[in-house]
Amino acid sequence: PGRTATTKPGEPVRFAGPAGELQGSWAEASDPQGALLVIHENRGLTPHFVDVVGRFAGASYSALCVDLLSAQGGTGSLGDPAAAPTALANTPPEQLVADLQAGIDELEKRVPDAKVGVVGFCFGGGMTWNLLQAGERRMAAAVPFYGPAPESPDFSKAKAAVYGIYGEQDERVNATRDRAEAALKTAGLTYEIRTFAGAG
Repeated sequence: PGRTATTKPGEPVRFAGPAGELQGSWAEASDPQGALLVIHENRGLTPHFVDVVGRFAGASYSALCVDLLSAQGGTGSLGDPAAAPTALANTPPEQLVADLQAGIDELEKRVPDAKVGVVGFCFGGGMTWNLLQAGERRMAAAVPFYGPAPESPDFSKAKAAVYGIYGEQDERVNATRDRAEAALKTAGLTYEIRTFAGAG
């Protein structure tokens, strides 16, 4: 109440990664209730995600989206948007996870003492599951939106509360939902799975 939401988009940032400089989009909340790592879809750090981090900041969560195409010069340097999915598919998953963990490092510097949440969309939702699989213990919360789960998920080293979101008609990703839920249960994590009726 009384808080005015800002819709100011994120600003470009550069910071150290495990294999060179990373690019990203950062938006600072005026009174942060937490810090969020936002993971983009397979088209890279598009203007939509620059907007998304700003919207989270307006909702009191300082947010950073790492450009997972930084090693290729950044999403904007690819020229052809259709090149992004191929470039990401050709990047070793361990490298993507390491770049995202560097994003959490950066969030911890920018928002000290804040709890860290991770939210990812589609490809980014899959990467959210991969961070859980990697046992990234700094995540207090993880929200994979329609993200495919790893082949043999094991989330036993993670400690995040997980909110998995699915679309009823998304058969490809939904085929991985049961194994994700079974792994969450086995790991003893707090979780909720929600499937939106009629959603693609």
